[in-house]
Amino acid sequence: MLAQHTNLNVAYNSSERESEHASTCQEDIRKSVLEMVMAWVESNDDHPICWLQGPAGSGKSTIAHTIAQQCDEENMLAFSFFFSRRNLDRSDITKFFPTFAYQLAGFLPSIKQSMQDALAKDPAIPRRNLKDQFRKLIVRPVLSTTERISTMIVVIDGLDEYGGNVPLKELIRLLVDALPKLPFRLLFTSRPEAHIRDIFSTPSIDSKIYRLALQDFSAHPDVYLYLRSRLSEIQRKRKLPESWPSDADLRNLAWRSEGLFIYVSTLVKFVDDEYGIPQRKLQDAMSAHRGLDSLFDQVLRSAQNYPHFKRVIGAFMFLRDHLDISALVQLLQLEAVDIRLALRGCLSILMVPDHDKGYIRGYHASLQDFLIDPDRAKDHFLDPVEHNMFIVDDCMKLIVADLENNLKDGVALRYACQNWCHHFHLVLSNRKGIDYIKSHFKYKVEGFLENSSQWLQNWMCNMQFHSKVEQACADLHFAFTCIRVSQLYLKWCQE
Repeated sequence: MLAQHTNLNVAYNSSERESEHASTCQEDIRKSVLEMVMAWVESNDDHPICWLQGPAGSGKSTIAHTIAQQCDEENMLAFSFFFSRRNLDRSDITKFFPTFAYQLAGFLPSIKQSMQDALAKDPAIPRRNLKDQFRKLIVRPVLSTTERISTMIVVIDGLDEYGGNVPLKELIRLLVDALPKLPFRLLFTSRPEAHIRDIFSTPSIDSKIYRLALQDFSAHPDVYLYLRSRLSEIQRKRKLPESWPSDADLRNLAWRSEGLFIYVSTLVKFVDDEYGIPQRKLQDAMSAHRGLDSLFDQVLRSAQNYPHFKRVIGAFMFLRDHLDISALVQLLQLEAVDIRLALRGCLSILMVPDHDKGYIRGYHASLQDFLIDPDRAKDHFLDPVEHNMFIVDDCMKLIVADLENNLKDGVALRYACQNWCHHFHLVLSNRKGIDYIKSHFKYKVEGFLENSSQWLQNWMCNMQFHSKVEQACADLHFAFTCIRVSQLYLKWCQE
C-alpha cells in the first residue's frame, strides 16, 4: 500500500548508495567519534537528539552509515534517510514520511495493521501535508500497539542537502515535538550551516540536543590510517613494490588533506584508475597544491582532452533537471558512447552509469562550486552564459527536429519544451549577458526566429500536455524583461 509512495534509495544500505561506494568506517578509523555516538545511542538521558556536524568532506555520511549499520545489527534501527542533492529523488521530501512508515513497519510488524486501517480509510494519506502523514502513518500506529517497544534509532544524514518545498524547520519540528510520546532517538548530520544552527538553537529544541562537532576531533591520524589501508590494497592488487607508498608520502598526503576524507577518497580513486600508473598518479597528486580544488584540477586537466568533454560536462552542470543518458543522447545529439567517452577521464569525481537509463552524478557536491568559480577553476571554468546558450541551442534544435520528424513525446523533448526559456533567461540575466548578446545574439538566436511561427506553434502544442506551463511562461516573461532592460541600456550607452 505504501510501496508506490516510498523512496527505497534513501536507506543507508540501498543498492543506489552501494553503487556510490558508500561504506562504513574502516577499523580503528573515527573510533573516538563512533564511540561517543554509540554511547549516546545506548544511553537513556534527556538528550534524544544528536546533531553531528562538520565541514564538507569530513566524513559525516560515512559515520552516519556506520552508526546505522551498527544499530541495524543490534535491532535498534527504525529508519534511515540519506539526503543527496546530487541524486534525482533523494532530496525530495514528499516521500519522507511514507518511506519512514514503510521502513518502520518492517522493523515493528505489530503496527502494520494500524497503518493498513489508516490507509484503507484514507488512501490519499501519502499526498496529505507532512503533519497529517506523520500523525496517521507513524504516531498513531506506534501509540496503538500493545507491544512493549524499546528505544528506536532514526538516522537522518545530510540536512544541508535537503531540497524540499516545505521548510526544513517544519520537518524537524514535527519529529522533535513527537519525541515525548514516541520512543525515538534522532541522529542528524549536516554541515554547520547558519539556517540549520538556527533551527537547533531554538529553546524548545536546544535543551534536547547532544552536539558533536567533527572539527573537535583530530582527523589527521585517521586519514593516515585510511590512506595506508587503501593504497596498500592498490599495491597488492597491482603487484607494486612493497616499499610503495612510502611512510613519508602517506604522512605528506595526510597533512595535505587538512583532515578531509573527501580529499583522500578522491585521491585513492584517481590513483587507482585502471588506465594509469599508480606511482606516477600519486606523485602527480602530491605535486599539486593542498586541498580538493587541486585534485579537481589534476583530474580535469587530462579529462578535458576527451572529445565533447566541455559540452557534456556543461550539460551535466547546468541542466535544470537531471537527465539520464538516453535523454542526454537526444538533447545533445550525441551517441551514448560519445557521452561516456567525453567523461572517461572524470571517473574519480563523477559516477557515469553503464546503462542508458542511469544518471550521471558527482561524488562531491563541491565540484559544481569549483567549476563555476573562475578564481578557483581557472582554465576549467565553465561560463554559465556560454553553456546555458549551448543548452538553448540544443533545446530549440530538438523542437525543430520534432516539427520536421514527429519525434513523439520523450524526456528530452519534454525537457526542451519546458526549459529552453529558463536557460534563455539565465543567459540574459547574467552580468555578462549584455556583452554576450552584443557579440553572439544575432548568430545564436536569430536563426531560430526565422520561420518562428512554425516552431513556436509546435512548442506551444507540445506544452499544452505538460504540467509546467506556468513556469515556462514565467521564465519567458523574465527573459523578455531582460531583453527590454538590455535594449534600454544599449541605447543609453550609444547616447
